[in-house]
Formats: sequence, C-alpha cells, structure tokens
Amino acid sequence: MKAARLYGPNDLCIEDVDPPSPGPGEALVRIHACGVCPSDVRGYRTGHRGAEPPLPSIPGHEWVGTVDALGPPLPPSTGAGPASPAGIDISPLQVGDRVVADWRVVCGHCYQCRRGVFNYCEALQRKVRGGFAEYGVGPAAQFRRLPDHLSFDEATFCEPLACILNAHAGLRIDLGDDVVVVGAGPIGLLHLQVALKRGARVIVSDPLPARLALARQLGAHQTIDTAQEDPVARVQALTDGRGADCVIVAVGAAEALRQGLASGAINARVNFFAGTYPPIDLALDPNLIHYRQLVLTGSHDYSPHQFSAALKLLSHRIVQVTPLISHRFALPDVREAFETTANRVGLKVIVCTAP
Repeated sequence: MKAARLYGPNDLCIEDVDPPSPGPGEALVRIHACGVCPSDVRGYRTGHRGAEPPLPSIPGHEWVGTVDALGPPLPPSTGAGPASPAGIDISPLQVGDRVVADWRVVCGHCYQCRRGVFNYCEALQRKVRGGFAEYGVGPAAQFRRLPDHLSFDEATFCEPLACILNAHAGLRIDLGDDVVVVGAGPIGLLHLQVALKRGARVIVSDPLPARLALARQLGAHQTIDTAQEDPVARVQALTDGRGADCVIVAVGAAEALRQGLASGAINARVNFFAGTYPPIDLALDPNLIHYRQLVLTGSHDYSPHQFSAALKLLSHRIVQVTPLISHRFALPDVREAFETTANRVGLKVIVCTAP
C-alpha cells in the first residue's frame, strides 16, 4: 500500500509498504480520509512527538474509512483485562461498515481510569495510528460506526471535537455569559459553536479577517481584529468594562495567553486549550489572578465518552464542520497538506487517501 512515512524534520515521503494485517479482535480499515492536526505538523517540523513510535513512522490519527477485513475473535477472557471504553457500541463490526477511529486505547482499570480520568490512562496504548496511508488497523472496539448521512470528511472532526468537549467539561458557562475565544482557527471555531450551544454570547478574536468573517457566519456575536485594535480594551468595551466571564485561548502563543488572562472579568474562568511549542516562560502578575479571583485551567485530550458525544454532535449537525474545511489533498500531496497547515493557509486540511 501507499503510506506517508516520516524520517526526520520536514522529511515526509510517500512509499510502498506492506499493508497491516488484523490480529485477534482487530479490524483492517480502508482509510478514506485523515485530518491534519497541529500535533502532526509539530512532529513533521521536529521529526518526533515524544511517545510516538521510532522513526520512520506513519503519522495521522484523525482518520476514517471502511472496514475491509476482520481478524479472528479474541479468546474468552480468563480474568480482569482491559475494559471496553465507556460509550462504545461493542456489537460486532461487519466488513463494509463505515467507521471513525478513536486512537486512545485506555485500559479501564488503572488509577486514573478508575476515577474517571480516562484522558490520563496510565496504560494508554497507541494502537490506532498511521492515518496517512491507504490502510490502518486497530482493535475493533476502537472504531465507531458512522451514520450513512455523515460524510467521511465531517467524521474526521470527531477527535478534535472530543478534545474541545473535554475542555468545556471543566468550564462553567452559564446562560448569558460573555465568552471570548482567542483564535479563530479550526479549533477556535469549534469552541465558538459549543459555547453558543451552551447559551453564551461569544466574542472571537483573531488577526486574520477571513477567519473572523467565518466566525460571524457561524454565529459569533462580535469579532475583534487583533491586527487593528487592542483586543483586551475591545473586550472591556463590549462588556461594559467588566471583561469576559469565560475565556478560551485556542492559540499556543505568549501574547494570546496574556490577552486571555487580561480579558477575564472578576470570577472569570480561563482555559489554556492549546499547547505551546517550544515551551515558553510566561510573564504573569499573580495579582491579576488573586484580585480578580480568576480560575485558570488547562485541558488535554479526551475521554471515550467525549469521543462518542462528539460523534453525536456531528451526526445531528449540532456542530457544523463542513465550513471549516478549506483544503483537500490526495495522499501523494501529503507534504503540501502539512505545509499548508503549518503556514496557516486556509483552515482545516484533509488528506483523502481513497480514490
């Protein structure tokens, strides 16, 4: 099969490799599409991603496709083994099923899983990877069936939307709250839609006019062009001088993080959603947090239930993702897809691996 293999920084090649074979309890999936995640680009730029397999490796985790073959059934359980993640339809997959891959294989019985913090599973397995290829394999329990009306392109948003739901699970957004989303990339625009569904008045800031125009199209009540005006002062003006009740920073940059904290009102909740690479030291006046009683939170990855909930939101068109797709590339053009994402050209980039 054809697959994109990463050998080092900016060294991504299309090669012929042997297709994977499904083992016991696994499914072989003909991949139709895979979204390009900022973390994929980070690995592409640096040549590694910490816990990823040794190079060369096939990147990609936002993938969807059709079940092509099934491995033999698992032997009967003889004791306490890994639990099926909550919320998964565990009825047997069939060849031909349209599916989306949940890459996070959690154990269900470690300390973190037993207390419901599945996104920090201590025995996390990365068995569902390699989306920039013609075929992928993984445990059958990690694949969710897609409704017929949901396109493959739409379904690639399951994983990033699940991460957004994890962030919102730790944020209190009350009806009528003023919410600021810093950054109008694909992630920020997903945060915008979820905040709107929770009954918030949402303000979005970004330096790119085209992204702000789409934010307004998706329902943002106000937008702030940070290339033209001071976003903190504008938030103050739009909230009668109080600041925002909730701020979500969807950009991993020092200035965006500073703006997020400074935009918070008394008792505001501030979420640093995006990772910052390379790591930075952020100058912070602790009095800002102390005297405003700010609650500063972070969020990372998602739980199995949040992945299922994301699929539900997509299936019922509660969150719109088609307007976020700006580029589609064929697998042979995967390098161009990565460069497009890295250079912030357009919005969401999808690599179509099937003819």
